[in-house]
Formats: sequence, structure tokens, C-alpha cells
Amino acid sequence: MRALIKASIQLLCLLPIVWFSTAAAQEKSFSEQNPAKVFMVVWRGCEEACQGFKQYLTEQNLPIKVTVRDAAKDKNRISAFLQEAKSLKPDLVVTWGTSVSKEMIGPLNGNNPERYLGNIPALFMVVADPVGAGIVESYERSGREYVTGVRNRVPEEVQIRAIKDYLDAKKIGVIYSTAELNSVLNTQKLEQLAPEMDFELVKKTYRLDDKGKPLPGQVSQLMRELADEGAEVVYVGSSSYNRQIRDEFTSAANDHGLPVASAYEVMVTKSNALLSIANHYYNVGRLAGSQAKKVLFNQQVPGNLSIPSMSRYSVFINMAVARQLELYPPIQLLRFSELVNKER
Repeated sequence: MRALIKASIQLLCLLPIVWFSTAAAQEKSFSEQNPAKVFMVVWRGCEEACQGFKQYLTEQNLPIKVTVRDAAKDKNRISAFLQEAKSLKPDLVVTWGTSVSKEMIGPLNGNNPERYLGNIPALFMVVADPVGAGIVESYERSGREYVTGVRNRVPEEVQIRAIKDYLDAKKIGVIYSTAELNSVLNTQKLEQLAPEMDFELVKKTYRLDDKGKPLPGQVSQLMRELADEGAEVVYVGSSSYNRQIRDEFTSAANDHGLPVASAYEVMVTKSNALLSIANHYYNVGRLAGSQAKKVLFNQQVPGNLSIPSMSRYSVFINMAVARQLELYPPIQLLRFSELVNKER
């Protein structure tokens, strides 16, 4: 019996050494000759977030090979990428956007996990509301062993507070597609905030074709309806479609005397929206890169990681639009804003 106890104690003493040795071996398993394999599926090309992700990994001198697949805004392509990922079994799959993430990673507590990535580690980014979309349990932890991600969205409370600081708007308009889950969730959030933040939400939806895409030529009429119903500003919180047609959208709004506030900084910096509280997508990609490093090189279990967000926001104001609509920003916003089109 004493011999058995002594042998058991010796075995227990060896276990930590074996564990640390295994972890160290895993840490050194990637090299220039054998890089970590990352399979990234994006929605609309390798844009700023994708570029920021790859640049971060390059700057860190990490031996990683990134393969990018582009859905080109076509959901029908994603299933083929999912099958390719399952066949390749990469060390990490990175998904861009809600549509891609839901199709690749699948829902939380889904009944058919083998339909998705299964036990392949996955990291999502540029998902407006991963909790509302049913991808993760909370921002403290995903609730899924193989899934983690990063947050890029500025909370709607912050967005509405900035709008009211600038315009003191009592009626806020939204135009969205019921086929875009992010837009639906975002509108629901605005409806919840309306009574507590003292504003009325005026909603308009796009008419859709048989494929669920907005029919062209609707924006001006919808803006007219918002103006007629007393909307003082149009807010774009989450809408790939509105972002895509940003020039048409913002011009139609301004023609009807309606300023546009958006969570997309590109609608201010590269179009004619008035105000944006946003994070640069490039920096969101870098944040995703740091999360990937934790999974691939620091041996962290994806499901044990929190879902981090950017710690600082940027305020963008388009001064040309401010002059056009005679809506000049208050001093308190000017002090820490990035001003676009300052010269006449």
C-alpha cells in the first residue's frame, strides 16, 4: 500500500511538468516553415478591418499564413467557404460581419453543431450585436468553447446622446431593411431607448424584391416621408445597404433638410453625413489580431476570453454639411472632434 501511495504521489508531481511541457511545445509548434493557418471569410473584400488584422500580425512577426475568401455580399457563397474551412481544418477561422459569422459559426446552443465549424476555433469581428444575433452568450465570455470575437460598435446610448448634444432632436428617423438582421436588432434597441432618452423614433422600411434586396429608387421618397412626419435627423446605426448607397442616402437626406448621423465614420469622411461616433475599422482589425494572437500563440481557450471592444471612440463632423444645413456644432463637441471638409 505504501508503495502504491508513493507511486501515486510521484505521478501527481509529474503532471504539472507534463502540462507545461505540452503547452510550451504547442507555443513553439508554429514557425516560418510551419505557420499557423488562418482562414478568413469576409463580406465585401479585404477592407480596412481585414487589412488591420493582417498588418497587426505582420508587425508582431508571427508565423501566420492568412487565406482570405470574399463572399462579395452574396450569402450563397458562404456555404462553400464553410465546407472549405471544414476540409482544410485551419488553426483559426476569422469571420467578418453578422451574415458571415452566423453562417460559419452558427447559433449559440444550436441543435446541429456539425452543420457549422464544430471544434475549429473561430473569431468574429465587425458584428454589430453578437449577443442579440445569438452568436454568443455575453461579452464576458462567449459561452462556446471554440468561439471568441471582438466588438466594434459604439453603444447606441452614446450615439443618441451625441445626437442630442448636437441637435437636441426629439424625433429621430431610421430607414432600414427588414432582411438585414443587424438593422432589425438596431431598430429594436432604438425603440427600447426612446422613452428613457426622451425621443420619438420614426421608422421607415425599404420595399424588397423576391430575393430580399431593397428595390432601387426609394430613398428620396422615404426621406420626404420622414421630413413630413417631423423627423429632425436620420440615424444609420447598422445597415450594410445604407452604407453601400451612402452618397445617394446622405444627399437625399440633405435635400430634404435632414442631417444624417451614423455609426459608420465613412458616411461622414467619404460622403455627406453630418455626424459620426465611430471606431476606425482598421483599428478593429488590429484588435481582432491581438485576440487571434492569444488563441494561437498564448494558448488561450477561445471560450474563456472576454469579447473586447475599443476603449476610445472618435467623433467625426462634416463641416461642409454643417454649413449647408446651417447646423454648426456646439463648442463642447468641437474640442475633441475630427473635422472633415473644414475649408469652404
